[in-house]
Amino acid sequence: EAASGGGVVKVAGRRLVLEAPAGTAARRVGGGAGAANSQAAAALPGQARTRVWLVHKLPGEIVAENDPAGRPSLLDRLRRGGVGKPKRKKGQPGRQRQLVHLKPIGRLDMMTEGLLVVTNCGVYSRDMELPGNLFHRVYRARVHGRFTESKMRAIRNGIEIDGVRYNGMKVSIERKTGRRERSANTWVRVTCTEGKNRQIRKVFDSLGLKVTRLIRVSFGDYDLNTIPPGLAIEVPTKEVENQKRRGSLKTKSRGRPGARRQEDSNNDKATVQWVRHL
Repeated sequence: EAASGGGVVKVAGRRLVLEAPAGTAARRVGGGAGAANSQAAAALPGQARTRVWLVHKLPGEIVAENDPAGRPSLLDRLRRGGVGKPKRKKGQPGRQRQLVHLKPIGRLDMMTEGLLVVTNCGVYSRDMELPGNLFHRVYRARVHGRFTESKMRAIRNGIEIDGVRYNGMKVSIERKTGRRERSANTWVRVTCTEGKNRQIRKVFDSLGLKVTRLIRVSFGDYDLNTIPPGLAIEVPTKEVENQKRRGSLKTKSRGRPGARRQEDSNNDKATVQWVRHL
């Protein structure tokens, strides 16, 4: 890419821009990540600016193209609705304006609904999906089954299923309002940093908890907020390096400091008394 007139590379997590004007060698353009991004746009003639849309995915849609089974495709629906259409310039016929190629950032399984971030930039999409960036993904889940402290602790500490390790996730039960409900369903809020296939459903299912509805409400610094189901809106692009909701999760069990130590102490005491009794 540098030999052909420019390109964007990343070294040790930092974006650099290479330029190769005629008669000169490729050189580094100084500055931080923000400067590198602006230089990149100038170094690559004709490169479109990065655009981002937030989509409220409907349950029953797939995040794929050209599905052989003919299932409803979110990307096809967005294109039919005109998402990605460039703004019409003065004197430019509308028929010459072509839709950009939409790239989803991460995936949602067919029955999961809620926030899906879509972009026109493959580089931005890959950066957002890199496992090392540990972007926080927050979900609301309706769960059928009985929660216990041991199950909550297993979710927070991480679990291995069929040889696959799932890292710990934050989980909290949403407070119920109004009169007491007799339903066996519970709404919980789950935060994870991985994008493994059906991760939340598999972890909960392994603990005897069935997820009956799953809604993603945020990905990194992007939020679903009040976007109606099925709607897509274009939003300003948030630079990968500047997003705050990222990094490892602290998933230690909650409770009073020293409570676990006191419980262990009581258990040891009970054992000693039993031995003494003999």
